[in-house]
Amino acid sequence: MSPKRGAEKARQMSATELIQKIEQVEIQPGADNDGLIDFVAAFIELADREDVGLHVAKELFLRFAAALGSKRFLILSGLAGSGKTKLAQAFARWLAPASEEGESDVHVVIPVGADWTGSDAVLGYPDGLDPKRYVTRPALDLIQRAMLAEDNGIPHFLILDEMNLSHVERYFADLLSMIESGDPSELYRREIATKEWDGLRSDVDPVFRLPSNLFIIGTVNVDETTYMFSPKVLDRANVIEFRVERDDLIKFLAKPRTPELEEFSRYDSTFGPAFVAESAKQLTVPTGVAALFAKEVLLFFDLLGEHNAEFGFRVANEAARFMHFYRILAGKEEESTDWFNKAMDAVIVQKLLPKLHGSRTKLEGLLWALAFACGADRAGLDQEAFLKLCKEAGKAENEKTYSPEAVFESLKLKNSAKPLEAARYKLSFDKILRMYRKLIRDQFVTFSEA
Repeated sequence: MSPKRGAEKARQMSATELIQKIEQVEIQPGADNDGLIDFVAAFIELADREDVGLHVAKELFLRFAAALGSKRFLILSGLAGSGKTKLAQAFARWLAPASEEGESDVHVVIPVGADWTGSDAVLGYPDGLDPKRYVTRPALDLIQRAMLAEDNGIPHFLILDEMNLSHVERYFADLLSMIESGDPSELYRREIATKEWDGLRSDVDPVFRLPSNLFIIGTVNVDETTYMFSPKVLDRANVIEFRVERDDLIKFLAKPRTPELEEFSRYDSTFGPAFVAESAKQLTVPTGVAALFAKEVLLFFDLLGEHNAEFGFRVANEAARFMHFYRILAGKEEESTDWFNKAMDAVIVQKLLPKLHGSRTKLEGLLWALAFACGADRAGLDQEAFLKLCKEAGKAENEKTYSPEAVFESLKLKNSAKPLEAARYKLSFDKILRMYRKLIRDQFVTFSEA
């Protein structure tokens, strides 16, 4: 067997294992989603009130909520001032309102410092001079409060603002590992107890874990003062890009104002415990779209694998969970399929594209293949025939037929006014096209900068 055929067979086996892994995940018995009915509509109605003034597109919020429910770590990326932190704060205040005194101990916004070089800024540290003292930090205090409230289902939100002002891997590594493994971590070694001292520092337990009611949201501004996230970090989160469209700016200029986030704290939301409970369950793809989901996952797995960028079981499982949450929050029936393309589009742009970065030599063929998969006409083609065309596009040789620009021109023939509307996955195709154009211009591209 030739090395090339051997590699292709290995990828096919991996793809089969991937689907088997998805199919083995079962919904826990007794799943009840009634508590999340009208979840999206209730938030949008409050946000759009004239005295609140937080204008957020319904589809964007649906993706935001579904992503956070499917995995309790979410990254919001984009221009400074595009509403990332405001949305995170509003959501936290809405699901976990403040006490009667007006203070909230269930969500905290922590600005990341440019000098963060270790986990001390997040998880604190044992005092080197006083063996009985542990110096805590707001993030650790929130985690400990969340652990105490876990049984009550009260959601807690840790919002890390401008995460990429420092190298994320240096200060966030411990939490990142715990998010994936679910294992506890050790803050300090408990010394040998004496009659006078039990070895516990400042009443802080040396062993801690991330409770199921804790949600972490990080915001990322893209400019010359920040560090680029590594693919390792991006692979472990949903990444939602915030952009300001011209129509949005026109709407804002008609009535410019700062959103009144206090109104979200006054709203008596009943969705918090239901959201926490649903996010803690073992979930899988809704039955109505299971076959469609499997086909699309394999398609993109094969395309990415052709360029040594395939994904693993974790991404597939989180994509399956996202599908579950998207259907519930969109108010769709279990057997319905009319929502699938929008949800799959979100999976591609939030989970598969963010970790792509590199030179033209590395990425050009892959972007051609992905653009073709997201935008080209599939009419009359079965899975195998379309995959073959996508792989041909991935060779990046025939510009008139397969290039991203050629696919875009074909979409213009379908809808000259709004060509992206004609794409199967319009968010993903738009992002791929922007990445491709920057790649041609600069010979290098990252997800965040395109």
